[in-house]
Amino acid sequence: MLRDLNLILLTVRLLIASVFFGIAFKKPVEQRALLVVLTTFYISLSLVSYLYPTKIRNVKRFIDLLILPFLVFSAGDSKVALSLFIPSIFYANRDTAISLVLFWVGVFLFFYTGGMQVVIYLPLLLAFFLASLSPDLIDSIRKERHYLKKLRTSYRELSKDLSRFEKESREKEYLSFILERAIEDKSPEDYLLHIKEKFSLRRIAIIPKGEPASKEAIIDKENKAFYVPVFFEKGCAYVVFYFNTLFELYDKELTSTLEKSAKLLNLYIVGFDDNVKKDSVRLAV
Repeated sequence: MLRDLNLILLTVRLLIASVFFGIAFKKPVEQRALLVVLTTFYISLSLVSYLYPTKIRNVKRFIDLLILPFLVFSAGDSKVALSLFIPSIFYANRDTAISLVLFWVGVFLFFYTGGMQVVIYLPLLLAFFLASLSPDLIDSIRKERHYLKKLRTSYRELSKDLSRFEKESREKEYLSFILERAIEDKSPEDYLLHIKEKFSLRRIAIIPKGEPASKEAIIDKENKAFYVPVFFEKGCAYVVFYFNTLFELYDKELTSTLEKSAKLLNLYIVGFDDNVKKDSVRLAV
């Protein structure tokens, strides 16, 4: 719809420009040059606003207001002053401020170029403008805007719901995977290897500790590692997940899943012998 609207406005502007080109050839050289330059500038801006509507959306509304009055003034013809009323009607139901300014500038230039004898046309021009403010048309436009506003709101809500569903689906998939592996794999090496392959990790290591410094997982930016403390029946250890990039460290879904997978090592490991040196890698894949 917006594309069709822009195409109609471009067509209207090109038709208006063709009138000024025709008038320019009947004028003296200096006046003709001014009209040709202004008309060419008007066409150029019209084409740019049509081809790139979003980039100059704050400018395209004012093209008629900024250029047409100068074209009408340069032409000095009361008939071409009517060209100001065409865009004023176009904007009447969508941008009232611009429409009113164009209308009254058109009235002023109409009288300026035509003199007092054109005063009889003022009621006609006013009727012409008011006719564009049809209540039915305004009501339909308001309904259209309200409908589009509701669509945008619904789209945002659906996007949020979809994002939440996708997140829940991924979490369910991840949890299903680690539980399946914990049940089917016979050794911690096989279990950790599958975890490593599934999440494309660089390395996984288990480091026995006397007592972890913190019961919360630790992020090591320098080594791109994620330390998860796990408490076994005998002792405790850090399960260290080494990532390929720093961005993965801040993926909450991934780190939360890996933290859960580390806790499931209790199914395989009871603890470590007392003669195992603390802070040394006990298992790595």
